[in-house]
Amino acid sequence: MKEFLKYVKPYRKDACLAVLCIEGETVFELVIPLVMAAILDVGIANGDRPYIVMKGLQMVFLALLSLVLGQGAARFAARCGQGVGAELRKAEFAKLQQFSFANTDHFSSASLVTRLTSDVTTIQNSIATGMRPGFRSPVMMLTAMVASFYINPKLALVFFVASPVLGLCSSLSSAMCGLSIR
Repeated sequence: MKEFLKYVKPYRKDACLAVLCIEGETVFELVIPLVMAAILDVGIANGDRPYIVMKGLQMVFLALLSLVLGQGAARFAARCGQGVGAELRKAEFAKLQQFSFANTDHFSSASLVTRLTSDVTTIQNSIATGMRPGFRSPVMMLTAMVASFYINPKLALVFFVASPVLGLCSSLSSAMCGLSIR
C-alpha cells in the first residue's frame, strides 16, 4: 500500500477535494428530508404559506448545492484516477526499459501492452468510482443516525442498536467476498 500511495501523492489535492465534495453532497442530501418534514409539520399544519415557500426555496438551494458538489466529486475523483494511472504507466514503462532482451523476447510486445493497459485502466476506474461509495457510506450512516435522533430519540435507539450489527454483517460479507475472489 505504501508503494501505491507514492503514485497518489501528486494528486493528493484532487483526492482530498473529491472526498470533501462527496461528504458535503451526502450531508445535504440527508438534510433535504428534514426540511420537507418541517414543511409538513409546521407550514402545512399551520397553513403558513410564506414558511412553506421559504422552506421550499431552501430545499431547492440544498438540492442545487448537492448537485454541484456531486459534479465536483466526480471531476476530482476522475482527475485523481487519471493522474494515478499516468504515474503508474510512467513507472511501468521505466521498469520495462530495465528488462533484458531475453525477458522482452519471452513476452510479445502486444501481450505486454495489453497487460499493462488493462491493469492500469482497472486501477484508474477503481479510484474514480470507488471513492464515492467508500467515503459516502460512513458519512451517510453517521448523518442518518444524527438525523434519526433529531426526529425521534426514543425510536432512534433501535437504529443505534441495529447499526453496529449491520456494520459487522457488512464487514463480514466484504471479507468473505474478498476471500472468494482470491
